[in-house]
Amino acid sequence: MILTPKVRKTLDIATRLIIAALSLSYILYRIYALPAGQVNTFFDSVLSGKNVIYISAALVFLMIINWGIESQKWRLLINQAEKVSFVTSYEAILGGLAVSIFTPNRVGEFMGRVFILKRTDPLKAILLTIVGSFSQLLVTVVFGTFAYLFLAPGYLTSLMYDSTWLVTGFSFTLVTLSVFSVFVFFNISALHRISILIPEKYSKRISSSIDAIADCPKPLLLKTILLSAVRYIVFSTQFYLAIVLMGLNFTALQCLLVIPVIYLVLAAIPTVALTELGIRGSVSVFLFGLINGTGVLNAEATLAVVSASTLIWFLNIAVPSLAGVLVIFRLKFFRR
Repeated sequence: MILTPKVRKTLDIATRLIIAALSLSYILYRIYALPAGQVNTFFDSVLSGKNVIYISAALVFLMIINWGIESQKWRLLINQAEKVSFVTSYEAILGGLAVSIFTPNRVGEFMGRVFILKRTDPLKAILLTIVGSFSQLLVTVVFGTFAYLFLAPGYLTSLMYDSTWLVTGFSFTLVTLSVFSVFVFFNISALHRISILIPEKYSKRISSSIDAIADCPKPLLLKTILLSAVRYIVFSTQFYLAIVLMGLNFTALQCLLVIPVIYLVLAAIPTVALTELGIRGSVSVFLFGLINGTGVLNAEATLAVVSASTLIWFLNIAVPSLAGVLVIFRLKFFRR
């Protein structure tokens, strides 16, 4: 159906307003729904902690760096289809966050980014965006697998009697998955072969989009992986600083073992927006409880871990999404 310019403009405005309202409503709801005990623990820990100003400043700085790295990664990939500046790329990332914050597993992030582009077919841009997301998932799986291989024998086997076979089997599965994922990522050119399976009616557009990602040169894929790894280190460091800010006495080595496994588990669990924070907190509490010596955390430590997890969500998702709401009003969702 062909839309007139006036209809397209009206639909764009309506879509922008709806997305902005949903994003703001969800963020405000999550803040309002925080338990009073968790809020009190957060402020008590922060106000009584050491080097609060320095740690807080570092967390904010790393938030900016985190999404700056993601912006550069997306820019390198999307330049395969349309040249964009770093500033435009950063705006696209923020807009994508605002669109995705209320969607399951934040799948709306793909859609939010591509509508800032002027000439590129949305399908092609989405597929290139998926390449970047897959690289981040790949890094999460590889880092998480290494951490699990050290964490599991010393802590998980103590949970169940004669569970060595289970831990070993899961270790083998993760290593196999990591190796297979690396192989697939660096052999993405094999996607060219999929074109012959596409119905002729749609083959021209879809084949062109698939070719855009299949033609990604290996040096570009390597840069994408390296940027994903650096970004992973950045937001993992944020999590560690949040743990320190909450006054928890876990060592850097313990956090080095636990945090990658937390991100690995979160990547494997499908979530909807309303349960995301709860799952983040539960996984963090369970895994930090494993290395606590007693196997569980007391009530105060539990609230502190949940608070640290919530703080990372607030800094890396909620705050950038608020900035992204402004970007939404520049996006064009309906084109000719």
